[in-house]
Amino acid sequence: MNATFYSVVASTCLMTSTLVHADCSPILSKQYVNAQWIVDSLRPDKPGQVRVFASDGSEYTAGQALWMKGQLRSVLQACAQADEATAATALHGVTGLLDSHHAERR
Repeated sequence: MNATFYSVVASTCLMTSTLVHADCSPILSKQYVNAQWIVDSLRPDKPGQVRVFASDGSEYTAGQALWMKGQLRSVLQACAQADEATAATALHGVTGLLDSHHAERR
């Protein structure tokens, strides 16, 4: 458990520093880290898997999990190219999906 926690913290710090140095705003960087925390906890065994659970208990399909992981990679690429508008659009899609699943749990 501790090794997993430390690896998540380390990867979060690395990604945050990557975004900060890649010309993304602090607000976008914070939103990215918040989304990444949930998305990184999704571990689908196969693309057709029916349910994948996040660390907060929210439920997604494997396809949704893989899509969100891809979108977060797109955010990093856009930030590296100083294209914050594209990064924000990609991140908005991810946060919208995350928010919709959190609303369902209430």
